Amino acid sequence: MAGTDLPVITPARLADGLWGLTGAHVPWRLGVPVPLRSVVALLPSGELWVHAPGPLTPDLREWLAGQGPVAHIVLPHAPDLDWLDDWRAAFPTARIWRGAEMRTASWARHIKPLILEDAQTEAVFLHHGSRSVILSRLMMAVETAPLPAWARPLIWLAGLDDSDGKPPIGLAPRLGGRKAVGDVIEQVLDWGPQRLILTHGRCYGIDAGGEMTRAFRRLMRDRLWDRALEESKRG
Repeated sequence: MAGTDLPVITPARLADGLWGLTGAHVPWRLGVPVPLRSVVALLPSGELWVHAPGPLTPDLREWLAGQGPVAHIVLPHAPDLDWLDDWRAAFPTARIWRGAEMRTASWARHIKPLILEDAQTEAVFLHHGSRSVILSRLMMAVETAPLPAWARPLIWLAGLDDSDGKPPIGLAPRLGGRKAVGDVIEQVLDWGPQRLILTHGRCYGIDAGGEMTRAFRRLMRDRLWDRALEESKRG
């Protein structure tokens, strides 16, 4: 909920019509505060698409008003983020999107959703205009220097620091297993993405496909071997 101790939210241009909003943190395992990046996209209609909404500060509301009307609020996974009620109150006509319903959204031709559903739900998005991939929890690469000293070893032990970002341990089984996650990653690699935008962690401005291949190398070991053989044959 909105309060008096809101963080400073900084919009940063990631590509034409695409911005990241940083400055907020959300609690992860054992209460570790991991960074949250919301993503705002300008649709051809002039409306705004917002992924993983964070704190809605007065300055952010003013900035959003200068970009266009907020029409679509996309939730990456359950449970809801703490600030969703603030966004609902500020933008009552905006539609809240989650899960499989996103496949039929009007914006899906511009920002393609790939949905994983099992015990939990996760979505990967392909922003066609900038060839950017937006990942929620499927990969984390947390910069530890800004974190409290007690939290840094926990991120290191989980293997999720920005020196070698990867999927959190145990996430794939909750999303349908290695095959289901691998199918989505292969679709993303086939698309030939340029940029990789993480909800929790750093962005990769170049070679998104290479970074995803590295990050998912253990989960997709056999598939990546087959892809390498096919590429060598074509070469």
